[in-house]
Amino acid sequence: MYHSIIYIVLGIFDAFAMLLMILKLFMLPVYEYRNKILIFVFIVAIFSYFMRVVFEMAAFDLPIQYVLFVIFLRVFVKIKLHIASFIAGAGISAYATLQVCLYYIFDWTNVVDVGILRENSGMYLYMLQITAIVVAYLLTYLLFRQSKGFTFILVPPHDFFASENYLSRRNVVLIFSSIISLITISITILLLYSGKPLNILLASIVSLAISAYFSNWSDKDDIRKAITAYRNRNKNG
Repeated sequence: MYHSIIYIVLGIFDAFAMLLMILKLFMLPVYEYRNKILIFVFIVAIFSYFMRVVFEMAAFDLPIQYVLFVIFLRVFVKIKLHIASFIAGAGISAYATLQVCLYYIFDWTNVVDVGILRENSGMYLYMLQITAIVVAYLLTYLLFRQSKGFTFILVPPHDFFASENYLSRRNVVLIFSSIISLITISITILLLYSGKPLNILLASIVSLAISAYFSNWSDKDDIRKAITAYRNRNKNG
């Protein structure tokens, strides 16, 4: 019972850390959705507990969590589905990269070994989780304070009635990156339980790098469009 409570409590903070990474990487609001977020992260923590501990179906935990995050962003934050899929994948990949990097730091100091990756409880696992959560909070706070992040995504709620060309270059890029993220997230648990943290790190970095590259490209594309529109107005004037 004691370990179950700790698992759920840490799961709440863990889900909140992931959601912060998702939103603040793209400079999207958090406070406006605070009540919905609190309910959502509690649901995610309970879901994760049942998947990993009760049903012992850990392989399905993170992929389904990804789907839950996408649904939350689409239904409650009002972000278009393909964009929600993209930012959820980017944020979860960023958090996974952070966690594995911290694992290697702990491993380097001989605090933990690879066996900890297959556990659901234990003091050293809790230490690793808490460290990852705190670092994620600090990073997202710095992004907020420094007004850093990608800006090409419109602040929600999005207009779902406006026509959308899903074959446009930007949307194709977003969908492609979302698929890469989903594949990465799906194999993460399998690599985790096979004791291959380096493969997890490499997969997460590749997925995050692809998302970051396309996000940076989209930001620059917005700037180019704004400059072109400004020049056209001046010509017409």
